[in-house]
Amino acid sequence: MTRQLLILLSLNFAFFIGTTTKAQDAHLSQYYAAPLYLNPALVGTAGDGRVNMNYRNQWVGVPSNYSTFMASFDTPIPKKNIGLGVTLHQDVVGTNSGSIMDRFVMNFSGGYNLKLNKKYTLSFGLQLGFEQSSLGFYKLLFGDQIDDDGITGDPTKDRVDRESHIYPDISSGALLYGKDFWFGLSVYHMNQPKITRFTNGTDYLPVRFSAHAGYRIPLTYRWHGTVANYDDRTVSFMMHYQSQGKKDQLSTGVNLNYNPIIFGIWYRGLVVKSNEDPSQFNHDSIVFMSGVQVKRFTIGYSFDHPIGGLQFAEGNSHELSIRYDLNFYPNYRKKKRKGKVGVPTDKCPIPNL
Repeated sequence: MTRQLLILLSLNFAFFIGTTTKAQDAHLSQYYAAPLYLNPALVGTAGDGRVNMNYRNQWVGVPSNYSTFMASFDTPIPKKNIGLGVTLHQDVVGTNSGSIMDRFVMNFSGGYNLKLNKKYTLSFGLQLGFEQSSLGFYKLLFGDQIDDDGITGDPTKDRVDRESHIYPDISSGALLYGKDFWFGLSVYHMNQPKITRFTNGTDYLPVRFSAHAGYRIPLTYRWHGTVANYDDRTVSFMMHYQSQGKKDQLSTGVNLNYNPIIFGIWYRGLVVKSNEDPSQFNHDSIVFMSGVQVKRFTIGYSFDHPIGGLQFAEGNSHELSIRYDLNFYPNYRKKKRKGKVGVPTDKCPIPNL
């Protein structure tokens, strides 16, 4: 069984580096816990500065699982109606022998908030940076290194021209939001960078398109000009659609924020689209989400229960997030006139997870 598994993995990797590949980005379940990865236009829309950190362990039961690490910082510049941010991101495909493939990303984000009127704001975002993709070629095992007696120990005849490759990355997005709703569109890898391992290869990173929307219903209301608890108890209904290359997915869910506790449940799948197996619906997973808010910290955990082709022991995934809200502008949103208090339009009502 072990030898059959090694042969299968070897053939998969040989196909991966020896043909035109269609690489894809990692996906998260806690979309709003990584705002700059969801939409560059979300930069600086939290009302103040914020720091986000994310970790995802994808498909923990498969031999070479996928891990994602991410950290971001962004803040508004209120008097200029702009936002600035930076993102660090690493994807790792690993086995017991170590990292086989990894991708490191560093992006700088800038955005501009255009206040259409007292109720609505239109935000634009641009993201510029670079990606470095590395391949642990000599940790791979290929078919010509295996015979009937097992692993031969001989070097493979397969070769690549380079194990590491650096390329530029350009992304952009737009976001319309008001007091309790939002709708955003984003396009990542607009320049479709060349990521081939071969000098004359034609492998490009495909564009990732994303559309997300939501509506928040407050469970507490303002009385006599106070707004202290307006954001503490809400229900948010949300959707997120994304596509890259020939793959796409739709996620719909609801989050309950009952400070200090957050609960959420999401369905990920696209039942209106035909599956590769005609006898099965195009399901992916049910995501269970929970979190707690302690002062300026929000800590979240989500669990993906597979309902598609993978078995539970193979396809379950875990994700952790930490958010810290800064206090750069403590006096920026204080009421200007007695008895005249409004919700600031420079804060998008997206949830923390």
